[in-house]
Amino acid sequence: MSMKHIPAFLALIVLPLAASRAQTTQPVLKLIPTPQQIEFSEGRFTFGAPTTVAVSNEADSFAAAQILEEVRNDLEITMKTGPVARAHIVLSRSGAPPAEKGAKEAYSLTITPQKIEIRASGAAGIFYGVQTLKQLVRGNCTDNSIPCLKIIDWPALKYRGWQDDISRGPIPTLDFLKREIRTLSEFKLNAMTLYTEHVFKLKKHPKIAPADGLSAAEIAELSDYAKKYHVELIGNFQSFGHFRKIVETPGYEHLSDDNWTISPAREETYQFLADAYSEVAPAYESALFDINCDEVSLNKGATKEMVDKLGLEKVYAMHINRIAQMLRKYGKTPMMWGDIAVKHPAIVPQLPKDLIVLSWGYSPRESFDNAIEPFKKIGLQFWVCPGVSCWNRIWPDFKTAEVNISNYVRDGVKNGAAGMLNTTWDDDGENFFNYNWWPLIWGAEVAWNPAMSDSRDSRRKEFDAAFASCFFGRDDQITSLLWALSNLRSNPASGGLSDKSFWRTEPAEKPPTLEEAKKLSTDGAKIVEQLNQKSKYNADTLAYAQFAARRAEFVGLRQQPDVPTDRLIQLAKDLKAEYARLWKLENRPWWLEENLRKYDDLIARLRLPATRP
Repeated sequence: MSMKHIPAFLALIVLPLAASRAQTTQPVLKLIPTPQQIEFSEGRFTFGAPTTVAVSNEADSFAAAQILEEVRNDLEITMKTGPVARAHIVLSRSGAPPAEKGAKEAYSLTITPQKIEIRASGAAGIFYGVQTLKQLVRGNCTDNSIPCLKIIDWPALKYRGWQDDISRGPIPTLDFLKREIRTLSEFKLNAMTLYTEHVFKLKKHPKIAPADGLSAAEIAELSDYAKKYHVELIGNFQSFGHFRKIVETPGYEHLSDDNWTISPAREETYQFLADAYSEVAPAYESALFDINCDEVSLNKGATKEMVDKLGLEKVYAMHINRIAQMLRKYGKTPMMWGDIAVKHPAIVPQLPKDLIVLSWGYSPRESFDNAIEPFKKIGLQFWVCPGVSCWNRIWPDFKTAEVNISNYVRDGVKNGAAGMLNTTWDDDGENFFNYNWWPLIWGAEVAWNPAMSDSRDSRRKEFDAAFASCFFGRDDQITSLLWALSNLRSNPASGGLSDKSFWRTEPAEKPPTLEEAKKLSTDGAKIVEQLNQKSKYNADTLAYAQFAARRAEFVGLRQQPDVPTDRLIQLAKDLKAEYARLWKLENRPWWLEENLRKYDDLIARLRLPATRP
């Protein structure tokens, strides 16, 4: 019997995966992302100590080692490598799926009772076939056996990436950045960029970056590491707006007219950018380079005079063209956020023809066509850039992220996008990256195999069922607990789970009822308790969810007049200590003290009379 799930944009008439599952007795596989085609057959393949693995190309030995490790960890079976002719599991570069189906990233996975074969034309396809096989072992194995089937799979988008904001507070350690790569490559993401304002350590401008900033040597090491996992580390340096931390550095004030946007009216601007590019651009092997250039203001000083004379559209386009030309000497193709160009469409025809536009928006809209079409009409390459809705929040807004990511990617594929960049932002400097695994991996799901509007809900339910197994190695209700944490924001006492609601000590404009406050604290405490379970994989990430739930519990307790102030103060102290511990597991020391001072200020205000809401 056959079961297929193929996106509607491929114009193939087949049953959706959810529907075909309902109409057959075939097993419901827990796989992320959902494969394009699955065909089941009779029987099962059983792993045992004599099972051997072989590769037809030594370059695939790294992928082979991953399946050896997975079987050893999950089934406690130690397999061995051996010759192709007698191996039970073979990774082969011959007999790959047709090139038009994802080219080198396409793969086939065939499982019979006697043998497993993964075939692809390149190393990336072999690697992705191994990731699917690992998930079959991790979440779909019974008595050391997995079902016989054939999967033919390929990505809808060439680039499937994520962005880590390293400039608004948290600067991850090199080890943690490597963990991001290892983890997200398991779900077939293949591009990563580090949003960079002032944190790259420039030899020509050593005063700008903090001592904990990233060096060119670290970027080179991370790039080499990423290549093993078929992840492209894309260069990044903010080149227009968001310049506050640089222009507030003594000696750099003259570069801006408004303490935010670097001035296109000053030649010193372009000398500074040329200096920065001379160090940042060569540090990255990727031919892609994100110049950002979003959220600029051009209405003060010499910049305003230039805009009054030439027009905003011309000034903005001139700046983009000039810095794009600077980057060409390093062999880089510039990428740029599209917000200013969408607001001022006359900019678009003036942009460099090789520019890649990053079309972004973070609301749960039903359509994103109007954010894409200006670039499509003129033939510019573009990526779609949704977000995980984590910024300024105690915990990400899963529902907003689900709709935003799914619909933006769907419309991007429909309109010919070359890629997706799923964004995390740390606007108030408090967020942990470990909050964001669910929406990042949901992005991996739909970037590989987009969800149509009529199937998004069923796809998300299947995704949630698979998430616990694929990410945690558990088959239980852990995903529903993470959703329950996100849904606490529906309680009026939660303040929408904003970080501001945690720090606030004054009464809200519309105070919640006592019952609402009690429910918030009770629900938060229950989530903390229920998340206190063991997981085979990524167990440490649950501590971050528990921390977020404790913060929500605190928000509810603080709005209950009968809760003693001494208890609240002790809870705030405990949260401060836990925040510091969790920070050090992810990030370098820089900016931690800034955030800990917020806890000190909160504790001091709690001690004052008449400061309780």
